[in-house]
Amino acid sequence: MRFPHWHVAGGVGITMLMGLAAVAIAAIPEASGDACKLLTAQQVSAALGVSVDEGQYEIPGHTQFCSWNEHGKPAMTAQNVRVNLLTAQQYELPKAGPFAKGPESGIGDEAYWAYTPGIGYTLSVKKGSAYMRLQSRPIPEGMARKSDTPEEHAKWDEKAKAVERAMALNALNKL
Repeated sequence: MRFPHWHVAGGVGITMLMGLAAVAIAAIPEASGDACKLLTAQQVSAALGVSVDEGQYEIPGHTQFCSWNEHGKPAMTAQNVRVNLLTAQQYELPKAGPFAKGPESGIGDEAYWAYTPGIGYTLSVKKGSAYMRLQSRPIPEGMARKSDTPEEHAKWDEKAKAVERAMALNALNKL
């Protein structure tokens, strides 16, 4: 029994992609610590204004990536908060890059904002030799919202920044 060429090619392609993904995940520099221990579901719920589940690791076996998602909602519409522990290099790299939006005072030893189109604002924070990046999506209906006028966009950017500031201040107590 012969398989059509596209079955063989597709199988080889999928195998190669899985191999590349495994190498990419293995190559992620390890930051020390457990991101899911920096915040509680109660703290995240208070900042977002909705009930969230306990923090979950985004990549199995990599405790430096954690997210808290709105309870009972699909990923595309759930409000959420993400915390990533960083190495010094990962912290420094975007600080002066094309997406840099400037410093934020009063949080840790140093903090700065970055804005990535399609992703939004992130807040990176340094405390001693520990580094973290916070990102939130406090938008009801998440990626499925009906419109995105400049006024709405500005409102949600400010809400995201407020959530990220609050989460950073909470997380610093455990960093």
